[in-house]
Amino acid sequence: MKSNVIEEIKKLDVKIAKRLFKEAKSQDIKRPPSPLQARILKYILAHKEEVICQKNLEDYLKVSKATISEVLLTMEKSEIIKRVSIPEDARAKRIMLTNTSLERLQELEKNFQAINEKLIEGISESELAQFLNILNKMQKNMKEEGEENV
Repeated sequence: MKSNVIEEIKKLDVKIAKRLFKEAKSQDIKRPPSPLQARILKYILAHKEEVICQKNLEDYLKVSKATISEVLLTMEKSEIIKRVSIPEDARAKRIMLTNTSLERLQELEKNFQAINEKLIEGISESELAQFLNILNKMQKNMKEEGEENV
């Protein structure tokens, strides 16, 4: 009987998310970001020298315009991001991190690192390399036609 890989990955994802929220709560981090918000923050941080607009996030995260719009509105209300007009295109808004979000990101990154260490505890370097290789192959298997490597 074959293992249900999808279910196992989903279970692990849920456990990781619960652990992240538990750690944030224990360190009194108010309103930890949702998983999608965290991915948005990491993307903006990784591309901080570029002009990031909503369309960039839609394309990278493979989510709808409505979903990104709603999440960004929530993040803006929470003062995690700010949207700034771009002189070249009056319709587009550059998405930038606020000083508050930069401080929160540092706290969250510490939590992320601690949980990552716990996750790989007792796993050898070769086992981890093999696991990451398998994950990479699975991601390639799930890549949709015409989609860039994500």
